[in-house]
Amino acid sequence: MSDTPTAAARASAGPTDWVSGERVFAPPAGTLDPDWLVPAVLEAVPGATPGQAQTAVVAAWQATRAAEPVPGGTPLERAAAGAVAEAVRAFGA
Repeated sequence: MSDTPTAAARASAGPTDWVSGERVFAPPAGTLDPDWLVPAVLEAVPGATPGQAQTAVVAAWQATRAAEPVPGGTPLERAAAGAVAEAVRAFGA
C-alpha cells in the first residue's frame, strides 16, 4: 500500500472539499450534521471557537429549513451561512 496521496487528496481544497476528511459520504438528504461543517467555518473565521462555529451552523441550518432569512450580520454568521448553503447545493440537505 502506498503512502502517496491520491490525485483527489492532492487536489483537496481543505475542509470545504467534501471528499476530504473522515466523512466521505454525505448525510441522508434532508439532514445535516453541524459538526461536519465546523471546519469550513473555522477556516473562514480563524478566530472563532468550534463551539461558536457549531452554534452559527445550527442557526443557519434552522433558518434554511424554516425558509427564514439566514443570519449573516457577522463574519461568523456569513461563513456558517455559506457552509450550509454549499451543503444544501451539494447534497440536497
